[in-house]
Amino acid sequence: MNEYDECVNKLYKDLCEYKPQPLELREYLRENMSNKELIDRDFLFRKNRPITDALYVGRGFVATYGSSALGDNQVLSIAKKHAILADFSFTAQEPSDYDLVGLAGSYVLGISFAHMGVIYEKFPSTQDLSRLIMADTNRKELERVRLLTRDAEKVVYDFYMEFPEFLPAGGLMIDADIASYLLIGESTLRNVRAKLFKP
Repeated sequence: MNEYDECVNKLYKDLCEYKPQPLELREYLRENMSNKELIDRDFLFRKNRPITDALYVGRGFVATYGSSALGDNQVLSIAKKHAILADFSFTAQEPSDYDLVGLAGSYVLGISFAHMGVIYEKFPSTQDLSRLIMADTNRKELERVRLLTRDAEKVVYDFYMEFPEFLPAGGLMIDADIASYLLIGESTLRNVRAKLFKP
């Protein structure tokens, strides 16, 4: 079985864990999902344009970047393998406030807004399914933000336990981006990491 089929099967299984779905949905996804393999880090969707596809991370990571009027970037979220991404920009088809960036080595599947409309018509239970996924995504994000209130050592340790692929430093993501995600200073990240993960 190729990677595309494996990812579609896993996505279907994940959807059914929220709410059982007919097998016909899996076949529709297999016939209509796009896929993109990222050798290098690349923009999937740019700020100020509508996000045209809901995404499924088959391998690797997709980071959401926000930026201030001064041009400062902040990593707002990091979606890892098996994550589903369909934010307000996709749902409303309005310009996004964020950049979605696939990190090097990632494999991402997408389903277009038009195909999602067909899915909602052909498989009405997917409307409830979408609400469950959005609520679960929101719950996980609130929990992540709550955990950032702990001391820096615990925050940095937990980050690298969840994302061991981000070691060694400077590989998948630069320190400034990781620090912005953890809401700590870049020097704090480096000092704590050096203390916790001695070579």
